[in-house]
Parts: sequence; structure tokens; C-alpha cells
Amino acid sequence: MTKEEKQDYTLRITQANRSELIVIVYDIALSYIDSAIRSYDENNLEAFGANSRYAGKCVGDLLEALDFNYEPAYPLMRIYVYISRQLALAPVRKDKEALIVAKRLMERLRKSFEDIASQDDSAPLMSNTQEVYAGLTYGRGSLNESLAGASNRGFTV
Repeated sequence: MTKEEKQDYTLRITQANRSELIVIVYDIALSYIDSAIRSYDENNLEAFGANSRYAGKCVGDLLEALDFNYEPAYPLMRIYVYISRQLALAPVRKDKEALIVAKRLMERLRKSFEDIASQDDSAPLMSNTQEVYAGLTYGRGSLNESLAGASNRGFTV
């Protein structure tokens, strides 16, 4: 994952509510799966294994986030366990097909959670974060994102 992608995910996390946070975890996992597939195609088996493990950690986070007080948690748990198994077996077998299967499942689930997140109007989980206003300016040879409203981003008492 590139430095820019990490910054983008960090910004999204600071502005996200609970359901948006789940969508972000899906996006991160899918990014790692894509990186693993690219690494496999480039015959970089070390990066293939590392990215598969990182994607597996994201799926583990999704498993931990399940609330078993609700009925959909049990089928989701079985799907997450299956995806985790596929992500773990891919580097062992040195086969990207397991990653493709995992990616297809993750994309379908992500779409469902994205639909749920679009209906969730709760406040962001993090408070005292930097407010970001959409605005890009042209710098010398690059685009710059302008940030505004960051008066106090430290701990408050």
C-alpha cells in the first residue's frame, strides 16, 4: 500500500461513523488483495504472502466487529472464516485463484455494507479531528489538498 493510500484511509477513518468504518476495512482488505494478485503476477512471492496476510488481518478485524446479538452475524462469520482460509492458503499453495475467490466475496459484501452506510446518518466515531473541506489547489507540478478547521487536534480535558 502506498503512502498516499494510507493517508487517504487515515483521513476517511477520522471522518467515519460505525458503518462507514466497516466499508473502509473492506476497502483496505481489497487493496491488499489487489496488491497480492499484482505481486503474484510479478512473481514476487514474498510480497504475495505479505499482502495476503495483511488482507487476512483485515478480515480478522471484520470478524471481531461482528455483533452476535443480531441474526446476520452468524452467516457473516462463516463467510469471513471461509475468506480467511482462502487468504491463508493462497501463499502456501502459491496460487492466486484463492485470492480471486476471496476478492469476489469481499466485493459483494462491501457493496452491501456500502448500501447500509449510505443510510446511516450517525455522527463520526472520532471527535476532535481535523475538518476537511473538499478543495484542491494547483501547486508547482502537483495538486495540493487544502485542509481547514484544525484548531486543536490534541487531547481535550
